[in-house]
Amino acid sequence: MASVNGPGPDSDVAMEAIRDTSEGAVSLVAVYGATAFDLFHVGGTVREAFGSRDELVAHLSSLAEETRREFMERGLFSGLSPVQNSVEYRFKERDDYGVLQVYCGGRGMLLFVEPDEPVEPLVRTASQLLGGM
Repeated sequence: MASVNGPGPDSDVAMEAIRDTSEGAVSLVAVYGATAFDLFHVGGTVREAFGSRDELVAHLSSLAEETRREFMERGLFSGLSPVQNSVEYRFKERDDYGVLQVYCGGRGMLLFVEPDEPVEPLVRTASQLLGGM
């Protein structure tokens, strides 16, 4: 897939790999770079929670901007867990879902998953899709 962020994973290939890896439902998958993001999957629960695509895009843009700001201010992603030299991730629980952010080679993948989802297998899959591990 080509985007403003350069070549990235094919959405169909990425979704198949993520579904094969996850134990539970994955309700959102987005891949992003420095300037924009590509939505690969938006599940029904996410659509209902945000009401409109514009609200969802605004929320994701806010998350991306927060991450960029943190990176610029600190020079690194504090609170992230290294999986390998070039791969880092952060997992936060929200009300009804977990937010998994995986960073690899200047690109990121954002997934909304079930709060008890084992994250290490998804981190490995995401990093492979982003060109790492």
